[in-house]
Amino acid sequence: MINLKEIDQIKELIDHKSSSLAKPVLEYIFTKLHHQRPITNLKEISFQYYTLLKDREYLNKVHTRFVDQDICKIFSIQIQDSEDLYNIHFDITPTYSIFDSKIILKIGDFLSSFVNFKKKFNEYLKNKKEYSKIYSFVTSTPNMKELLSLIDYFIDSNGNIKDDSTPELKKIRHEISSLSKIIPQKLTDFIRQNSKYLVSNEVSYRSGRFVICVNSQYVSMFEGIIQDYSWTHKTAFFEPSSIISYNNRLLFLRSLENIEIQKILNHLYQKICENLRNISQVLKVCSFLEFFNAYFSICQTFCLPNHNTRIVDIENLINPLIENCVPIDVKFERGLMIVGPNNGGKSVALKSITICFLLSNIGLPVFCTKANLPVLKVFYDVTDPQSIQENLSTFSGHVKYWQEIIRNLDSNTLVIMDEPASGTDPIQASLISISIIEYILNKGAYVVFSTHYNHVKNYFYDKITCCSVAYNFEKNISEYKLIYGILLPSLPLNLLKDFPEEILNKIQELQHYFSSEEYHAKLEKISHNLLNDYQNVQQKQKQLDQLIYQLEQEKQNLERLKNNLKQKIRDEIYHKLYNQYSVQIKNLISKWEEELQKLKTKNIHKFEKKLESLKNFDLADHLSYVEENQTTETLNVNDFVKIRVFDQVGRVVKIKGNKVTVEVNGRTYTVGIQDIQKFEI
Repeated sequence: MINLKEIDQIKELIDHKSSSLAKPVLEYIFTKLHHQRPITNLKEISFQYYTLLKDREYLNKVHTRFVDQDICKIFSIQIQDSEDLYNIHFDITPTYSIFDSKIILKIGDFLSSFVNFKKKFNEYLKNKKEYSKIYSFVTSTPNMKELLSLIDYFIDSNGNIKDDSTPELKKIRHEISSLSKIIPQKLTDFIRQNSKYLVSNEVSYRSGRFVICVNSQYVSMFEGIIQDYSWTHKTAFFEPSSIISYNNRLLFLRSLENIEIQKILNHLYQKICENLRNISQVLKVCSFLEFFNAYFSICQTFCLPNHNTRIVDIENLINPLIENCVPIDVKFERGLMIVGPNNGGKSVALKSITICFLLSNIGLPVFCTKANLPVLKVFYDVTDPQSIQENLSTFSGHVKYWQEIIRNLDSNTLVIMDEPASGTDPIQASLISISIIEYILNKGAYVVFSTHYNHVKNYFYDKITCCSVAYNFEKNISEYKLIYGILLPSLPLNLLKDFPEEILNKIQELQHYFSSEEYHAKLEKISHNLLNDYQNVQQKQKQLDQLIYQLEQEKQNLERLKNNLKQKIRDEIYHKLYNQYSVQIKNLISKWEEELQKLKTKNIHKFEKKLESLKNFDLADHLSYVEENQTTETLNVNDFVKIRVFDQVGRVVKIKGNKVTVEVNGRTYTVGIQDIQKFEI
């Protein structure tokens, strides 16, 4: 995928000049462009349309813009990919489950505008063979006559269902019209007879029913129904009993009318759905034409590239992103080296060439007066490919992209590099640049590059086409053109002419110093010292690695000793407690036996059960439980423990004897030490 932000900027420029109808095609075209996948027949069709846009008679008599902003809201559009423009399919889906009459009118108006355009287009081009591609592209669409006739039959120019759409609707609306005259007349008579009780002499309307505005304090004087009150409650919207039956009939007719309208809308919706493929073909043509209108508006001059060539020859190439861009000529057979002063336009020239090839490859006319361009897959190596996200420096970014280029290199490849191997030592960068460019050329591929390195300039001077960006030395300004056969210097100091004289003098002083024997001797000494330092660092690193290994072994030994000590302490506590509890239990059993003998006549069964439970007491199980909960020797304030009854973890804030105070979520609880378990974090 090509990585050049100017491509996205051109996309934004076209988008700014296009209608919403062009946006699906715009996204589709630039997705194909980024992946460098051509569209067959796009070149001829688009350029023939461009030629038509230059025809004043066509513009006056035929040209139409399809700028309806609602069609792309009425239908969602998915473009089914194809390598041929004729076979690209628009898969459209209604965004509503049913259309109202105004939406259907918008669809009808859109289709009708295209049909009218198509008729004029057909008449204007039917005998002009030079426009055969665009002619077949536009006229291959269906006429939509049946659907348009159906929409016109049911819907008027205001988007309303016509009265005579069906006999039933005509009959219903006729009766509605009659009632709509009768009811107000009856209410007018009522108003005339009772005006002193009314707030207004106007006939009003509430909830689909005709009413009059009666003063609320007098409403009880009349027979009828209050349909509503004003917000002050001083006015009652009153329906006299004399017109209730008429209003009931009117509401019923309105309901019948709505049912009949829904039948018609449902019928029209079904017909539109049946014609979705035909509508999609119209949408496709209109979308591409709108894209062409926007594309050809971003520049004054376009030409149709000739691909039957192995030589690159472009005349008056511009970059549409640059206002008043100076045209350049680009001519080379296999390789082109661009050199010259800083800020002279080398990077712009490289980007313009890249854009030209990409647009040409996809099948679009390009911004120049002549273009002989072989069809080549383009790789563009940016000046600074560093990436924080991918942990890439400037130079390592170049290396990563070169690896991709090398994997895909063949005779149909164009590699464009803006200052290759930048971001590292200039001498090393020169050697790397020469080797990579030579490798590209040896593989039969094309290469265009810029450089400031003198070694690279001198090496390729007689091997490939060379040019410089033009520079006016008298005025000290760039002219932004390419001149061939000469190598101008980079002239970085010219950009610093307005800097303080102290800085400029220091630069000249350093130029002399860096060419002196003293500097070269210093370099040799620094190199020798750095080598020794590096070897010392390597030795220390080995010692450090060995020490780290030894410390790791010691850590493992200490961990084993710690585990053994813990186990020993647990065993000692277990035996100590076992002996202690054995004596206590034997004494308790003896005591209870004595008591039992004394109290045989008093609740003997109760004490026999207690004695039995003591005899059945499993000391080993109890000690296991005690061992798990024996925290007195290791428990400290600020340790974390689990309170068993709550199953909550908290922090120890106080220990007093066998009682422990624990803080849990801001609240404190005092529990026995046997009720908690130490919690390891």
